[in-house]
Amino acid sequence: MPKTDENKTLNNKIRKLAPEAIETMGELLREPTTPAPTKAQLIGFILERTLGKPDTTIHLTTNGGTIKDSENRLIAIAEEIRGEMAVEAESIAEAENEPDNDMEDAYETEDEDTEEDDSAE
Repeated sequence: MPKTDENKTLNNKIRKLAPEAIETMGELLREPTTPAPTKAQLIGFILERTLGKPDTTIHLTTNGGTIKDSENRLIAIAEEIRGEMAVEAESIAEAENEPDNDMEDAYETEDEDTEEDDSAE
């Protein structure tokens, strides 16, 4: 992240360019060859900066239940996921702590071969 002095310098440069940027946006809006989507973006940008973003309305459907019911269901789902993750973590830890049986078998085979060699002599 830039240092405070660097932020101040950058902000000053941006402020100095702001009038020119605003004038350019106005020219683009008035220019007949500017594509409509570009004009729409400019208009949206200007309106949001001057009037603020419009409020957002959220419609929540709870399938006949209350918001508290939905909240409790979400909590139950989160706890279920948390439990599954704990079980998975345990099995990974157990697998890491178990000796590698393939390696043990290999050592036993080597020992048996050595004993047979010793008895043949």
